[in-house]
Amino acid sequence: MITKIAQIETGDAYDVWVDTSSNITYITCGYSGVKTFDVSDPGNPIEIANVSSSLDYYAHQLFMQENLMFIGDGRGGLKIIDFENISSPIVLSQYTGDYAWDVEVIGNTAFVANGFMGSGDRLTVVNVTDPTEPILLGNHTTIGDATDIEIVENLAFLTTSYAGFTVFDISNHTNPIQLGQYEGESTSNAELGDLEIIGDRAFLSYWDKSFKVLNISDISNIRVLAEFNESLSAFSVHIDTERNLAFLCDLELGLLLLDIQNPAQITEVARYFDGGKPNRIEVVGNLIYMTDQENGFVILEIGESSGLSVGLEPFLLVGGLAAIVIIYWWLKKAKASG
Repeated sequence: MITKIAQIETGDAYDVWVDTSSNITYITCGYSGVKTFDVSDPGNPIEIANVSSSLDYYAHQLFMQENLMFIGDGRGGLKIIDFENISSPIVLSQYTGDYAWDVEVIGNTAFVANGFMGSGDRLTVVNVTDPTEPILLGNHTTIGDATDIEIVENLAFLTTSYAGFTVFDISNHTNPIQLGQYEGESTSNAELGDLEIIGDRAFLSYWDKSFKVLNISDISNIRVLAEFNESLSAFSVHIDTERNLAFLCDLELGLLLLDIQNPAQITEVARYFDGGKPNRIEVVGNLIYMTDQENGFVILEIGESSGLSVGLEPFLLVGGLAAIVIIYWWLKKAKASG
């Protein structure tokens, strides 16, 4: 059974990251900025700090590097916040320019996914050696709004709203080079999808389409391995390699748990839905830290007895009906033989 153990109203909660060493959870909250919570007691989160935002800026995805938070801050571009003093964070800089969705930082370099409704669509590379004065290193245009980014060694994978995702060689930070592209399914929605890379597999969610697993061992020939088409609005995906599960945040259906052990046959094993619109999650042990457009910051617990294959009402119902049929068949057989 997956149960809700806590819920905090935060406004439009977007992204979440959990520092397991300090039991601090960081939440981006759209126009409400950033909030932090002490989750030492997961059933009773306590707000620690709030970093407000301009009404024109929207805090999307975050990336933590030690005590620094890097945010794709919408029209505010790249925002950097110092959380060395967790109760009194300081905004170090606001590198404005193009609309920013997501950012990843490797060493002293930030890679930013930019673009909104066809304007400023690009991968932007920024030197953040001095986080108070970010410096542009280079960029490369994309076909469509770049909404999510994953860095693997010297490769950058960017989801784009009109062209699936694009792969760049970023070994030269001042001159990213496009290596390949998975066109996927065209969509006019800026928030196309979310991407996770595990080994030679890419896991891609489509905001208004589906969830796909792709083979990226050959960048010049990216192939679809499997597809799950039963979602209605797959906003983001989180891969749990220990459980071989994909946690799919669907804005219409809730949180879907998919068995991906066999990439050729993806199956839904559980679902949690409370009427909200889940954005993103982090999984720590048996706890799920979830951001929700309507319900704010939510903490769920996975029951130890669920096995993750059942435990939610729809699946219990199916299992219960099956058990009734088996018992009825056994009693009927026993009566006939007696």
